[in-house]
Amino acid sequence: MKIWIDVDNPPQVQYLVPFVAAFESRGIEVLLTARDYGETRDLLRARGVSAHVVGHRFGRGRLRKGFGSLSRASALAAHVARRGRPGALLCASRSSALAAAALRIPSFVIADYEHASVGIYRLTGSTFLHPESVDTTTWLERGLRPSQLRPFRGIKEDVSFAGVDLDAVPALELPGDEVRVLVRPPAEDSHYFAGDSRRLALELLRTLAAREGVRTVFAPRYARQRADVEALDWRVEPVVLTEAVPFTSLLKAVDLVVCSGGTMLREAAYLGVPAYTILRSEIGGVDRWLESIGRVRVLADERDLEGIAFRRRGPLVPLRTNPRLLDELVDTVALRAVSRRATGISYEQDAA
Repeated sequence: MKIWIDVDNPPQVQYLVPFVAAFESRGIEVLLTARDYGETRDLLRARGVSAHVVGHRFGRGRLRKGFGSLSRASALAAHVARRGRPGALLCASRSSALAAAALRIPSFVIADYEHASVGIYRLTGSTFLHPESVDTTTWLERGLRPSQLRPFRGIKEDVSFAGVDLDAVPALELPGDEVRVLVRPPAEDSHYFAGDSRRLALELLRTLAAREGVRTVFAPRYARQRADVEALDWRVEPVVLTEAVPFTSLLKAVDLVVCSGGTMLREAAYLGVPAYTILRSEIGGVDRWLESIGRVRVLADERDLEGIAFRRRGPLVPLRTNPRLLDELVDTVALRAVSRRATGISYEQDAA
């Protein structure tokens, strides 16, 4: 049996790559594809993982994204067809879900943000593997069927940190001995981006630039965002990351994280690094749950920036909400693929 895994952007490296070894340990062949987007290729290379690269950055705007997704889906379908039809796809990607539908392969999507667009997945009949903390009402209102939703205990970061020996991972070396703040700006090219997120991010940078005893570590999503840092006069020279950095080493090196939502926010909160979100789009159920247990704080406007606690963090205390999550999800995907092959269920029946 063969399972296809597609990595569409840098954050997905963290929570999809662990599945490669997990499937292979069960004697299941893995076909791994990836998109040349951001630091994805560098992060895969740093982990010693080889993937066939299909597609690149789509650009801004719905038309470009739509054309890019369709173009990549076509190229993916052609590549996968040449390699032999897999039993299932595991992804968080619209383009690979489209390709799987064209090839009549069932697709499983790891989803933990309920306010992202799901129109493509409604058409492809993909199964959503999602944390219990996600309110599925939004998905159902947008047309997903209850049969497409499969909740799991824990959060996807249980997969990201599965088998990671935190003590053995060295912290990224940074200059100085100031309090270190990791800043991840908004995903301005995403379809759910809200302009208020950028305005709050710029105010955050101005606040940090004026502070003594605080060193900002800036992790831009796009090269153009570096200009926002370069435009300011800094009391303490910031560190601007220009290449891929292993995420665990980066998080171990800082005292707090301020993000516009996203995977990095949840990774920090999971480890116990004080985490603040400046996302002004809809806040997802996972982030609300992390907020309820004191792992995330939501900053709604400029006045809330005054509440950021600039101090040394304590020891890391990972949540470990479900230490068996990786194995459970592997079983879910593998069993469905095996049952379909054994019973001869067609794609149309499986998606019905």
